[in-house]
Amino acid sequence: MSKTVKKALQLLDIFTEQKPYWKLDEISTFTGVPKPTCLRLLRTFVELGYLKKMTFQQEGLVIDGESYGLGLKFLEMGERVAGRFDIRPIAYPYMKKLQEQFNEAIQLIAREQDEGVYIEKVESTLPVRLYTKVGRHAPLYSGACPRAILAYLPEEKIQEILDKPLTKYASQSPATKEDVLLLIKQIRERGYSYSDSELEEGTASIGVPIFNSSGAVQYALSIASFSTSLPRDKVDHFVGPLWEAAAEISKKLGYNHPYPYGKTIATNQT
Repeated sequence: MSKTVKKALQLLDIFTEQKPYWKLDEISTFTGVPKPTCLRLLRTFVELGYLKKMTFQQEGLVIDGESYGLGLKFLEMGERVAGRFDIRPIAYPYMKKLQEQFNEAIQLIAREQDEGVYIEKVESTLPVRLYTKVGRHAPLYSGACPRAILAYLPEEKIQEILDKPLTKYASQSPATKEDVLLLIKQIRERGYSYSDSELEEGTASIGVPIFNSSGAVQYALSIASFSTSLPRDKVDHFVGPLWEAAAEISKKLGYNHPYPYGKTIATNQT
């Protein structure tokens, strides 16, 4: 039974944004699951609403009903999962305020095991926008917002994550464990994370931590744009309002201490 479940989940996992529709032969070849087993699983998924057979036109070609795509069951499940993140209605007004102030994309990320998951976004109104999407996954070591979570995890967990091979996504992705550890040290000192061309070439972001009632960081808030709009030497222009928003969100999550960055830090340093 466990092998059957594994095969079934392996089959569902191939439906991506880049390739949302698959034919039986393609699925069997790609997954290595025998065609009769694939067909049996596909029929079950269609019956239960997890998959559906597709007939439509795409770029002038008729997709003939032999292709499968994800069904509405996943939309229902996604809405139920999204409902677990109570931070979203708390964070959204502050995200909207930041978007109105800077007219750049504002993103909220939650930790899910060793990854960051984008759970909310407020888009820029500019005609050319940064492409990120709610539901996207990113490693905690790459990108400003995920790394703003990684920096505050327990040391043993950080080591566990960084002991695995690091994937290079763009020209400036951290290449080594030592690179990431240096960035973590800087985040803890400065109170923000900065990235440029780490997850996507030509994009930049600034991420700050959000603290929960126990003082742990499970979420992070970021402003993201193209590298030309968010250069490193302009970080000071953006990070103050980001800290203020993160402080208010943290407070509403039950964090009863002064937010450790921003005005508090500036006051203590004078």
